[in-house]
Amino acid sequence: MDSALVAALITASCALVASLVASLIAATSSRRTQLGLAKNNEELIRLKDRLDTDRNDHERQLSARAEVENLREPLLGAAKDLQGRIDNIRNRNFVFYLNSEDAYRRDVALLGTLHRFARYWAVQELLHSRTNLLRFDSDQRTADVAEHVGRLARTFASDSSAGLSLIFWREEQRAVAELMLDFSSEDPSATVTGFATFRRRYHEDLRREAPEDLALWLGRFAQDLQLPKIAENRRLKELGENLATLVETLERDRTVNEAR
Repeated sequence: MDSALVAALITASCALVASLVASLIAATSSRRTQLGLAKNNEELIRLKDRLDTDRNDHERQLSARAEVENLREPLLGAAKDLQGRIDNIRNRNFVFYLNSEDAYRRDVALLGTLHRFARYWAVQELLHSRTNLLRFDSDQRTADVAEHVGRLARTFASDSSAGLSLIFWREEQRAVAELMLDFSSEDPSATVTGFATFRRRYHEDLRREAPEDLALWLGRFAQDLQLPKIAENRRLKELGENLATLVETLERDRTVNEAR
């Protein structure tokens, strides 16, 4: 064979091989690039998901904290009023007025006490309805308030320490709260039924053949409040202690906010 032809064939073969090798290298590089891009895209997606989750968590924390801020004063007022009345019953012989021979004074003492309990349950339910994810919040101040409110609700509902005396299940707490609250109002301080309206509705319900309003839910609780030894009731003791802790927490948070 002509040596020139052979040389041409060898040159062409080498060029072909070189082209194939180059193509293989380019394909491999392209594949690696694609795999790298895919991996980077996956990491970017995971990063975006984490950022979205963090943002949602932060927004939820701010929302829960804002609700607590809005409801702090109504909750603090209701808790302090109830704490004071429980202290009067346990330590200051308020049971005398709950069983007074003076019908008017007995009525005001009993219904006033019932109203303080009902007012607290109303604000408690308002808090739960607006911050239903509160117990999952990582903000410590918000979580502390949620824990104290939850402990009080359980103390009312549990029969483990005080039996059935003054027991008030969560369904009963919610029922009274529903009757006490005007959910059409955006002002939490204006949504709770006042004492005069509460007293009128309670007596109107008592006059019915079958109570269906406040007297239906609070009648047995009222009877327990008038027991001669109610001052020694263990549930009242636990409620007073838990309310004191809640009041302390709310007042401490208010002081912190005012200092900012």
